[in-house]
Amino acid sequence: MYICICKGITEKQLQEVMTSRPSHNSKDILKALGIGSDCGTCVEDAINSILQKSSAAPMELKDTPNNT
Repeated sequence: MYICICKGITEKQLQEVMTSRPSHNSKDILKALGIGSDCGTCVEDAINSILQKSSAAPMELKDTPNNT
């Protein structure tokens, strides 16, 4: 299934980036794929997918100033 129509990013590609990166920070993952850089309507779906597929706690995925 496609996560981002503008960039043609699939759930499989999202999963591959998640498993290849040491950080599960959603902002880093979205930036790596270019998700949300065009129309932005995919960002919520992409973040929900990251949360569902990640073993990290939801607080770790939020873009907060305390997140390193």
